[in-house]
Amino acid sequence: MKKNLILALCLSIINTISAQTHVFLIGDSTTTNLWIWDWYPRMGWGAVLNHFFDSEKVIVDNRAVGGTTTKSYFNEYWEEVIADIQSGDYLFISFGANDSNKAATYCTTTDEFIDYIGIFCNAAREKGATPVLLSTVNQNCWTPSNVLESSYGNHPQAMKDAATKYDTPFFDLYTFGFNLSKEVGREYNTYYRHNNYKPGDYDNYPDGNEDNVHLQETGATDYARFIVEEIEKSSDERLKQLADATKPRYNVVFDTDDNYTVSSISRSATFPEGINVTLKCYSVDENKKCCWINETGDTISYDNPCVYVMQNHDEHFTATYYNTTSAILTLADDIRVLPNKILFTDHKNHTINIYSMNGNKITAASTTNEFPLDLPTGTYVLTIDGIKSTKVLIK
Repeated sequence: MKKNLILALCLSIINTISAQTHVFLIGDSTTTNLWIWDWYPRMGWGAVLNHFFDSEKVIVDNRAVGGTTTKSYFNEYWEEVIADIQSGDYLFISFGANDSNKAATYCTTTDEFIDYIGIFCNAAREKGATPVLLSTVNQNCWTPSNVLESSYGNHPQAMKDAATKYDTPFFDLYTFGFNLSKEVGREYNTYYRHNNYKPGDYDNYPDGNEDNVHLQETGATDYARFIVEEIEKSSDERLKQLADATKPRYNVVFDTDDNYTVSSISRSATFPEGINVTLKCYSVDENKKCCWINETGDTISYDNPCVYVMQNHDEHFTATYYNTTSAILTLADDIRVLPNKILFTDHKNHTINIYSMNGNKITAASTTNEFPLDLPTGTYVLTIDGIKSTKVLIK
C-alpha cells in the first residue's frame, strides 16, 4: 500500500511538471533579468514576462545574456540552452542590439544574423519546441527638434525577414516601441521607460543616470504586456497554448488633482496581479513634491517614485502636491506614536486634524511646541494643513 501511495505521488508530481510549458528566452541585455539591486529599476522585458502567465501552466526561463550577439550566444551559451529544451516548449529569440554594432567583436551582417536565427529555430523544432522571433527594442534617441531617430540599422527588419524565411510567429517589439515612444513623448520615454533617472529618484542613483539603450521596469512591462496581447489576439494555433495560460489584467488609472503643475505622470494601463507598478510624477515647479493617494483617499506613499505591488482588482492613483517648505516634511519626522498618545513636536503653527477610519473628525489642534493627544485604541488618519499625511495605529 505504501509503495503504491509513493508511486501515485511521484506520478502526480511528474504530471504536474509536464503540464507546465517552459518558455525559454535568449537574447541580450534588453531581454535579460539583470536582477542586480544596485541597478534597479534597470531590467529587460524578460524579467517581468513571467508575471503575465499562470505559473501553474507556464514557466518563463530567461537565458538572455547582456552584451551578446547571435554569433557570440551560439558560441558560448547555446549548447546548454538547447540541451534543456523539451518537446512542447517555446523558444523566444530576440537579438539585434549588439549584432548591429560594427565595433562589437561578434557583430553580424544581416545575412549572418538571419543564418544564426535559422540555427536556433531549426534546433528548437528538432526538439519539438516552437521558436518565436522578436525584433529588438528601440533606443531613446531624439534630434534637437525632438524627432525620434531609428536605431540598430537593418537588423530589426532582418528579424522580421527571418520570421518569414523560417515560418515562425513574430512579435515586432521594435515597431511597437518606436511608435509608443513617439506617442508618449521624449520626457516620458526618457524617464519612465528607459534607464534614465533624475537626481533623487532612486537612492542607488543619487546623481541620476543617463542610459538610452536599456530599459527600466516600466518600459520592460510595456514590452511584456505587448507580447502577451499579441499572443492573445493571434490566430496562430502554435500560440494557443500560451494564450490559454495568460493571467487576468486589471486597470490602473493615474491622475493628479492639479493638472497645471504636472510635467508628466505614469501612464494608465493594465497589469497582472503580483507585478510591480511604478507610481511616478514630475512637477513643473521644483518646489512642489508629490505624494500618492488611492481611490479611497488613503495615502499610499510620500515617496516619488514609489512601487506598488499589483492586487487582483482595478486601482486609481492620484498624485497630490505640497510645497517642500510646508510643514509636511518637518512634521513627518516629528510625529511619535506612544501608548495611547500621538506626540507632535513642532515650532511652527500648523493645523493637525485627526480622523477616525470612518471619516469622522476626532479633534483638531494647532501645534506650537509639543502637543500630546490621548486617544483610545484604534487606527486614525492624520492631516497636516489639510493634506492627508498618514495612518497611525494606537495599540
